[in-house]
Amino acid sequence: MPITKKTRILVVDDEEDVVVLLSSYLAEEGFKVYTATKPSQAIEYVQKYPIDLALIDIAMPQMNGVELLKKLKQIKPDLEAIMITAYKDAEKVVEAFRAGAYDCIFKPFNLKYLRTAIMAKMLE
Repeated sequence: MPITKKTRILVVDDEEDVVVLLSSYLAEEGFKVYTATKPSQAIEYVQKYPIDLALIDIAMPQMNGVELLKKLKQIKPDLEAIMITAYKDAEKVVEAFRAGAYDCIFKPFNLKYLRTAIMAKMLE
């Protein structure tokens, strides 16, 4: 599905302040935003709602973001994903791309870059 302003975006991060920052920004940009602070919540949302794009933190305590992305792709193979991380771990980033992510954004966030990453997908 092409990314549009009606796109439903799921923000998944175990840090509540990151979830609030990203969800507020994306809502202001006109997207429908769902939030999850646990991988189990993210799985439930993708099963229940027509999520188009997921922003997934790579490092979470219950399940790493790459494993979560793999599970979400099993549920919804056409789900688009951008990974987010505070760690410059090239191995994990490569693993995320192999699992189906199309971009990776590093913390602290550059919200303009996030917007550019989403807009680039909208133009495909």
